[in-house]
Amino acid sequence: MEKRQNTRIPVRLSGQLCLDDGCQHDTETQDVGLRGAFLDRVRLGGVGHSCVLTLFGGEEDVFSVTIDVRVVHENELGSGVEFQVLDRRDFELLESLLEARAPSPAQIRLEMKEGRLPDLKNWMLSGSV
Repeated sequence: MEKRQNTRIPVRLSGQLCLDDGCQHDTETQDVGLRGAFLDRVRLGGVGHSCVLTLFGGEEDVFSVTIDVRVVHENELGSGVEFQVLDRRDFELLESLLEARAPSPAQIRLEMKEGRLPDLKNWMLSGSV
């Protein structure tokens, strides 16, 4: 049964996961939405496990976004993660990318308007995560 509330866009972004124990794993997204992503080739220790994901974009727009994530699904192909917290500026970069790649940019704008978003912080201003 599908539980997603947000559209997922098939976008390949390279990424790096930092686990609580300090281990780092390279990964790649299979798809990305405003509140989550599916990560290829990595198992993160089970549903409910939290870690930090940094995604890198490098085609037309070079950027990186850092996101606190929680594992919500794992299988032999990888892990589904839900975005918990990210910087407001990072979110704006991610939103722009998704809107540019979405078959229906209006759907992404609707999800924004309806507030189907992770918790957004001003990390540059507050200095806290």
